Amino acid sequence: MSRRRWIGIVAALAIPVGFLCVVLVDSLMHQFGACRVVRQRAFASPSGGQLVVVVWKTCGATDSTQASVIARGRTFSPETTPTFVSVRGHLEAIVAWSSERAVRIGFIPQPGEFYKRDQRAGDVAIHYE
Repeated sequence: MSRRRWIGIVAALAIPVGFLCVVLVDSLMHQFGACRVVRQRAFASPSGGQLVVVVWKTCGATDSTQASVIARGRTFSPETTPTFVSVRGHLEAIVAWSSERAVRIGFIPQPGEFYKRDQRAGDVAIHYE
């Protein structure tokens, strides 16, 4: 078999093998970067129309506790539901609604670092303890 023919065969095989290697590496990297979200509790507002949903999130070596306000009947999604607070570590959240438009939240133990700390979530005022 001629040298030219061998080069053609090797080149024809290298393209699909290279593509498969790129797909495999991308799949492995995606698994390492994937986040795991575990819903901890939901706290209903006085009328029951809204919920504060507390989740624990783990992304690689980073653990956080996050909270969101959603309307009852809506599905919580970590990708689309905005968080109003995110703290370092997996902490216990203490939530108390003062009214339909105000909620108090604290953590046990006290968080060492806040990643996010909004004063409002939509029309709900957030007060931190």
